[in-house]
Amino acid sequence: MVSLEEFRAYRSPLKDFYDGKYVLLTGGSGFVGKLLIEKLIKCNVAEILLILRRKKGLSPTERLEQLLGKEAVFVNYEKDPQLYLSKIRLIEGDISEVGVGISNDDLAYIYERTNIIVHAAADVRFDESLKESIQTNVRGTQEMLKIAENCRQLEIFTYISTAFSHCVLGVIEEKFYDPPLDPSVLIKASESENDADVFEQLSKKLIEPWPNTYAFTKSLSEEMVRRYKAKLPVAIIRPSIITTTMEDPIAGWTDNLYGFNGVVCGAATGVLRIFHIHMDYKASIVPADTVINATLAVTWYAASHREEDNVYNCTTDDNPVSWRETQHQLEHWKDRIPFDKSLWITTYNTTRFKLVADVLSILYHVLPALFFDALLQLGGQKPRVLKLYRKVHRFSAVLRFFTNNQWCFRTARMRRVLDAMAADDQQYFPCDAKAIQWNSFLDHQIKGLRQYLMRDPWSTLEKSVRRHRLRTFAHWCLLAVLYGGMLYLVVKVLHAYGYIDFTGLHESNLEECLAAEAI
Repeated sequence: MVSLEEFRAYRSPLKDFYDGKYVLLTGGSGFVGKLLIEKLIKCNVAEILLILRRKKGLSPTERLEQLLGKEAVFVNYEKDPQLYLSKIRLIEGDISEVGVGISNDDLAYIYERTNIIVHAAADVRFDESLKESIQTNVRGTQEMLKIAENCRQLEIFTYISTAFSHCVLGVIEEKFYDPPLDPSVLIKASESENDADVFEQLSKKLIEPWPNTYAFTKSLSEEMVRRYKAKLPVAIIRPSIITTTMEDPIAGWTDNLYGFNGVVCGAATGVLRIFHIHMDYKASIVPADTVINATLAVTWYAASHREEDNVYNCTTDDNPVSWRETQHQLEHWKDRIPFDKSLWITTYNTTRFKLVADVLSILYHVLPALFFDALLQLGGQKPRVLKLYRKVHRFSAVLRFFTNNQWCFRTARMRRVLDAMAADDQQYFPCDAKAIQWNSFLDHQIKGLRQYLMRDPWSTLEKSVRRHRLRTFAHWCLLAVLYGGMLYLVVKVLHAYGYIDFTGLHESNLEECLAAEAI
């Protein structure tokens, strides 16, 4: 990890671009947003104008204090809280509201000071209603662009999209695509209370062939950005499946179970035992810090190349890894660092056939869940394992599209940004996919998921290893009983139908013994 002092001591056009700038940031309470806050403060920006809404009875100020004090990613907060508090100006607002719900006084401050806008806020839930997704992802982007129009010192508006916004294509270029539908029309339709029920009934038809409302509305959001290209300096960055950090600012950090993180945690905790996936396809995963550094590099580059179509794919196609390779590496750790909060040992099975996956999910998920729930009820506790597996199956269903298809993401524009970076920037803003050491990254990932996501302290490791060994022994004993019982039933059935005949077996053995004694 590079220290704050070391980072600030070096100079480059990229880093100096952020020095003393006012950055308006949305989505700062999210996974990507937290990493952006940490990096922007390290870059010595003048101020981060952070848009936060009230949530669960907490004010934006209370949420920020909770955020900074809780997450390990803010590596200097415990030592120097003022470093963060002096650089962050809270703007109360809600990206899903018209006008983003920002007061006139705050808007005046934004218009006067803002140099850079990074729009990272989004509703990332795949199963969200189309209305909610449109109002947050599409209308929210439009409202932020309207704010950007009035920023007198704006240098660049960067929108963080997703590489899967155009996942219906086999090859995804770094360019603007025509939208599937007019986003303005859909915004108006989503706002109509009279047609709300009809709108949701039509949603599945409207988003076809996109797999979910998230990818669909991201494609519409990109169209909103394109429409403002003639008025504003804009850039779009499209990361693929974002996972844990590789090393910046700490290794293995994450705060969510989305996507690949959820699959790894599910398998490591013994919850996910069967998964529908094509193991030889590319895993379009990308470390989170690669995405953050690429976003800052793209923002810097696009600000001085306004005439270009500043659309960039942030993927690992230049250094691909398959799902099989990721599983192989992660399995190295299943017996060494078992998760303390686990249901059973890791027994991760895969198939590329949906029917097989559905049948095996009954054997590997539903039946064991009923067994564990029965034990809980006998112990006077509420059954909860079957309920957990309903969530697991919903999670698995939304990921099937991404684990059983693969895409080719063009990265020539992103390579142009990398080539423009100074030599030191490759060290302090590492975002070249070719530099990723997959085995090392995956090792950090499994450790980070245990520590930061599952909140299993390393002090529990010895106890977890002992319990894991006992469970492994019990697991093999259970399999021996299960398969022994199955073999016994098969033999009995075959014997009953005359395929196996034991008649005379005892007598033959007796005769052989007597003959041997006579000799």
